[in-house]
Amino acid sequence: MEPMNKEELLALDRRLVWHAFSQMSEYNGLIIESAEGCWLTDIDGRRILDGASSLWCNVHGHKNPTIDQAIKDQLEKVAHVTNLGMSHPVSITLAKRLVETAPHGLNHVFFCGDGASAVEVAMKIAFQYWIQTGELQRTKFLALGSAYHGDTLGTVSLGGVPRFHEMFKPILFPVLRGPCPEIRTQSKFRMYEEDPASKEFYLSQYRELLEQNKGQIAGVVVEPLMQCAAGMVMQPAGFLRGIADLCREFNTLLIVDEIAVGLGRTGRLYASQWEDVEPDLMCIGKGLTGGYLPMSATLTTSKIFEAFLGDASKTLYHGHTYGGNPLCAAAAHASLDLLMDKLSSEDFCFRLTQLQNRLKKLANHDDVASVTQLGALGAVVLKQGSPRAKAICDVALQQGVWLRPLGNCIPIVPP
Repeated sequence: MEPMNKEELLALDRRLVWHAFSQMSEYNGLIIESAEGCWLTDIDGRRILDGASSLWCNVHGHKNPTIDQAIKDQLEKVAHVTNLGMSHPVSITLAKRLVETAPHGLNHVFFCGDGASAVEVAMKIAFQYWIQTGELQRTKFLALGSAYHGDTLGTVSLGGVPRFHEMFKPILFPVLRGPCPEIRTQSKFRMYEEDPASKEFYLSQYRELLEQNKGQIAGVVVEPLMQCAAGMVMQPAGFLRGIADLCREFNTLLIVDEIAVGLGRTGRLYASQWEDVEPDLMCIGKGLTGGYLPMSATLTTSKIFEAFLGDASKTLYHGHTYGGNPLCAAAAHASLDLLMDKLSSEDFCFRLTQLQNRLKKLANHDDVASVTQLGALGAVVLKQGSPRAKAICDVALQQGVWLRPLGNCIPIVPP
C-alpha cells in the first residue's frame, strides 16, 4: 500500500475508524507512529509522555527489549495454535507460573483475550458451578456501586456507571448492588489506609444484602482496593478482607477483578495480596503481556474445577479463538520476569515515592477535591465547578503529556 500523508491519515481515521468511548462527531485524536520507553511519537515527530500507559496496560514502557526478544523468539517456532484440543509449551508453563504466583488455592487457569472476557467467563463458571453442585437457586450476582468490569452484556450487567451502562438496561440481567465503598476521611490526599468507620459502615450494608438473599447469590464480584473506572475510588483498608469473610460466612463465591489493579500496579503482584485474600476466582489482564498483546486469564480453585469433570453435560462450553496464544504467552513470561525484578527493587520504591510527592503537591490546589495514590495508580479529582478534566488534559497534551480523563477525575497511571 502506498504511504499516506498526514491529512489523508487524519481524514481516514475520522471517517473509517470507530474509536472506543469517543464521540466521533468531534473526534480529533492522536496518530502515534512509534514509541519507546515512556514516550510516544506522533506522525508529526512530536514526543509525548504516556501518562496513561496506553490505557493502564503498558507497565514496562514501549519497545521493551526483553519482551521484544521473547516475541521474536516465539515467532521462530509458531505464532498461534488453538487451545481447543491442543496446547503449546509456552502457554502451559505460563499457566504453571501464574498458579505459583497467585493467591493460594488458585490452581487452574482459563486463558481469554481481554479483561471483559475474563470476568464474563468467571461469572459463567460461578453460575454453572452451583448448578452442578445442586444449588440451582444460586443465580444472582452481587456487585459494588459504581462498578466497571467490561463491555460485554454480562459485564455491563455487573457495571454500575450510569454514563456507560444505563443505555443498555433493557437487555441486561438484574444484579444486586451495594454502595460504592470509599475512604471518607477529610484528608485531600488519600492512600490505602485505615478508615474503620467507613469500613464497618460499608460491610454492614453488604452483610444486609447477603442476609436478604441468603442461599441465592452465585458470587460477589469486587475490584479490590480501588475501583478504577469509577474514578479511582479507594476502598478503606480491610474492606476486601471483610467481603472475603462475608463470602465464606454466607457460602458464596468471591470473584476478584484484578484487570486494572493486578500485575504490580498496586506495588504488589496482586492487589488481593495486600489483605491476604484467597478468592475463588481471579481475573487478570492489561499488564499481563506488558501491554504488547491481548491476553487475559481467569484463575480458579480445584474445588470449582473438579465440579466440571465428568460427562459432556458438565463441560464449560466457553472459549476464545486466541485463548492461550503462544505469542501472547511468550510476552507474558517476559513481562512477569520484569515485574518480579521491579517489585523488589529499590528503584521501583524510589519511583513510587516520586509519584507520591508530586501528587501531594497537587492536593493543595484550590480546584482539587482530592488526590489518590495506590502504588503506581494515581488520580486527581476536581471539585464541582472547577475547570473540566478534559480541558486540563488538553492543556497537558500541549505541554507534551498524554492523560485521559474519567468525568471529573484525571487518572495518572504512567508505565
